[in-house]
Amino acid sequence: MAYYGQFANTTSLLATLGTGAITVGVTKYLAQYSGNSSKQQSVINAAFIMVLTASLIVSAFTISCSRILSIAAFKTADFWIVYLVYGFCITAISLNLIFLAILNGLKRIKHLTIVNITSSILGMVSMIITAHFWGLTGVLINSSIVGVVMMCINVIMFRKLNIRWKLNFHLFDRATGKKLLAFSLMAIVSGFVTPVMQIMVRNRIINTISLQDAGYWQAVTRISDYYLAFITSVLTVYYMPRLSELTDRTDIKKEIRFGYKMILPVVCALSISIWLLKGLIIHILFTPDFEGMRELFAFQLIGDFLKMGSWLLSFLMLAKAMTKTFIITEISFGASFVILSYVFINLYGVIGATYAFALNYLIYWVIMELIVRRYLREKQ
Repeated sequence: MAYYGQFANTTSLLATLGTGAITVGVTKYLAQYSGNSSKQQSVINAAFIMVLTASLIVSAFTISCSRILSIAAFKTADFWIVYLVYGFCITAISLNLIFLAILNGLKRIKHLTIVNITSSILGMVSMIITAHFWGLTGVLINSSIVGVVMMCINVIMFRKLNIRWKLNFHLFDRATGKKLLAFSLMAIVSGFVTPVMQIMVRNRIINTISLQDAGYWQAVTRISDYYLAFITSVLTVYYMPRLSELTDRTDIKKEIRFGYKMILPVVCALSISIWLLKGLIIHILFTPDFEGMRELFAFQLIGDFLKMGSWLLSFLMLAKAMTKTFIITEISFGASFVILSYVFINLYGVIGATYAFALNYLIYWVIMELIVRRYLREKQ
């Protein structure tokens, strides 16, 4: 689990660079230009040109530095092959992320859901097969294989929906490219901060406690990621595009309140359910060796609730392209999480990382409240 976390974090960084970090911008502007097909087509064309260019550069880097990346992530060159395969597949993986962003921005929710469900089922089946035959190496290579297959499925989907996406460098609109680059800067910061801080905290646990405890922390973190994916998909598919469309102060406030009423009770119910059923969850998802992760659930789940509460506000920064504010808060709270984790891990052991997670998002929520209030006052 600890090794899988290291690989997931490093490839997340590469995927962010491979897409040019423009996926959020693509969704925003396609939603904003709803009803204007020429502008939407300009966004789609610019997005594919930028992603193809960025992904080819990242592909060349990943292939040529596969051994270095393996040493950086695993402290050994033994896993160079997984980065080599990922390097060859990253263009397909990056194009998949743009396909999804386009479906989201065009509000093709039914088709987006079909693609996501297909990807999940395909990923599960291929994970079982690759794990059986090639063990950990197979598990790490799996995401690359799924990425290539999903690109083929997305191409077929776009043809059926008659969404034009062929590259036309002559029609590249510089103004649209600049708008997407504004989001690129925000997404690069966000895409780098989370994986880097997780790598730092995981390495701290490995170096000061044990690899086994790092596995416990990674396991409980993955549970959070999976059940919160249901919530974050709602934020990404509905909430963020909706905020992008709204311009009136009263409407924005109403949408945020609606988010609190609809989303936070669901997060609370899910968190409590997971805490009550944690023994069963460990039994089903893991092995008896993971019993040591039981104590990590409480504050991790509290942190999840605080995280979603703060994200309902922070998504306004993405929707309204508040680049400077977003970058400052992302870097600041990424650094504070690492610092708090180091302090609490030294004091309390591995559970200290969950204390740091909850406290960091409590402070973040308070700061987001102040930022959003100021933004809404300025709109009067």
